[in-house]
Amino acid sequence: MRLLQLSLRSLLIYSLIVVLISIPLSLYFIHAILKEEVDESLQLHTEQFLNHIKGFEYLDDLDTDLIVFDKLSYNMSIRQVQEGYPDKAYQTIEVYDSIEQEIHPFRQLSTPVDIKNKHYLLTVQISLFDTEDLLFAIGSVQVISIILLVTGLGFINRSLSKRLWKPFYKTLDQLKAFQVDRNEPFEIVETKITEFDDLNHTVKQLTDRNRSVYMQQKEFIENASHELQTPIAIFQSKLDNLMQSATLQAADASTLSELEQTAQRMARLNKNLLLLSKIDNDQFRNTETIDVAKVLHGIVENVKHVADAENISISLRSEPITIEANKTLIEILLTNLLHNAVRHNQPGGSLMIELRNSKLVISNSGAPLKMDPEKIFERFSKEGATENNTGLGLAIVKKICTTSGYQIDYQYNNELHVFTLLLH
Repeated sequence: MRLLQLSLRSLLIYSLIVVLISIPLSLYFIHAILKEEVDESLQLHTEQFLNHIKGFEYLDDLDTDLIVFDKLSYNMSIRQVQEGYPDKAYQTIEVYDSIEQEIHPFRQLSTPVDIKNKHYLLTVQISLFDTEDLLFAIGSVQVISIILLVTGLGFINRSLSKRLWKPFYKTLDQLKAFQVDRNEPFEIVETKITEFDDLNHTVKQLTDRNRSVYMQQKEFIENASHELQTPIAIFQSKLDNLMQSATLQAADASTLSELEQTAQRMARLNKNLLLLSKIDNDQFRNTETIDVAKVLHGIVENVKHVADAENISISLRSEPITIEANKTLIEILLTNLLHNAVRHNQPGGSLMIELRNSKLVISNSGAPLKMDPEKIFERFSKEGATENNTGLGLAIVKKICTTSGYQIDYQYNNELHVFTLLLH
């Protein structure tokens, strides 16, 4: 198909070049032919005049008649010359027309003749005005023809290209809209073009294989997380029993405390993985009208005691905003953003929250990131080996935004980490 499109374009360009070359060439040859015809007419008029004069050579006053003829004739003149008169010659001249007040081109033949042993120069002229008009008309027709030809070929090329490439662009649109985590199958559009049919079948096999691999991985993570819940709970229960033992030594208590923290981290990690799996499975379909400002105020109160422990000041400015969404997802989204802003703040730092015009801006003080800011929303991307950080908080935020159609952006400006959330 690509070759066909290139062939059509090449044909269009070739036709344009041929026509552009043919116009001046055709005008040149037509002009040469007309010029030859005019010269033949001049030669014929000259011969007829000379043959006519020969019949009057017996007249004594022929010289006077020739002078009178020269004055009265418009396109023919004859005048007596001395020795050394010019040879026979054709030339194109321009003569001013006093009636139309413009210059007209003429073709002229100058011929030396002898009449009664006297030398004369006979000049015969024919106007080229009609010839120029004819050339102009022919040129205009050819220019109009090339415009129509180029326009027609361009329209045909565009129509054929659009029709021929329609299946390809439909496949391309499906690929752009394809998401491996969606259950929407890739639809094959049968065409009469073998290349496109092969492409569509290959793309379908590729997308089906990718979706199958993704679903297997997601199912594995979900099943593993479910299976881990019970042993983690048993592990924590056993730890609690050991920590309450009366015979527990101080060294053992320290070790058990570390194990308790590890178990809690495992539980949080398992919980977050389950949450991501549920979001992927679209298990949060129920929506309701939510007052975002009210939910935000409640979450700020929950994290305030953590901020107070680090002497972090919180500034909150909000206006009433209502959206249709799943309340659980909105609470998780806002909680993760605020906990992230507190966790990655600095002692004596600040946290500024502004909700206005369906836009939430959360800014917290802190040192610049050591990691690539482009990877901040990726899973398990985190700075350092923080025990309380699973590396999934912002990944969950990004997933909720993608699922709900929100936009989240991160910037570091003026020593502030700024997260901007657009709730529309």
